Amino acid sequence: MSSRPLNFQQLPTSFAELVDAKRTVLVMWDMQKGLAGNAPNLATLKPAAALLLAAAEEAGVLVAWSQHSFPAMENMPGPWLAWMMRKQGVARPEDLKPMFQAGTEATQFLDGFAPLPHHLVLPKQQPSLFLDTPFDSHLKARGIRTIVVAGFATDIGVDLTVRHGNALGYHAVVAEDACGAYAQASHDRSIAFLRDWANVATSAEVAAVWQGRSLSM
Repeated sequence: MSSRPLNFQQLPTSFAELVDAKRTVLVMWDMQKGLAGNAPNLATLKPAAALLLAAAEEAGVLVAWSQHSFPAMENMPGPWLAWMMRKQGVARPEDLKPMFQAGTEATQFLDGFAPLPHHLVLPKQQPSLFLDTPFDSHLKARGIRTIVVAGFATDIGVDLTVRHGNALGYHAVVAEDACGAYAQASHDRSIAFLRDWANVATSAEVAAVWQGRSLSM
């Protein structure tokens, strides 16, 4: 009875190999005024994210930015309408006010975090960068196997993008100090959960690899 050999080449054997600059993408998730701008840890999130961006640029790492907006109210899926009702504290859908409409200030990137011309900017309306965008195609075309995720919110889009990426065969690293949620408890709970699905590291640990240095993991 024969068995097929395991493809061990798909499994990085060190953190440096896992985030190899040539095979990794840095995802800046929803770094927008109406989203990341609400993070309670914004004062520490921003410098951590800036460190990752600078190191990625220096090492030639592909950088992808998600840019979230909602469709017109009449095209909003039911679950999102229910979420909006809870968020706005209203009992009837007709009392809802539009949120995250394209072109509004809420959808603009945080000051100091504008994508560079050669970065990948992916408009999206769902909490996974792999859903209804060409993200997966871009990664496959470049031979990318690892996604490093920073941004907001840890318990929503960061979590779902990581797990969706896992399902598609991508390794994932969550830059813990470069992520945030609406509440610190939500961030902490999701980080604890994601340790079973991905690698959790600090922005300094990721940046050190891209800068050709080493930090103990």
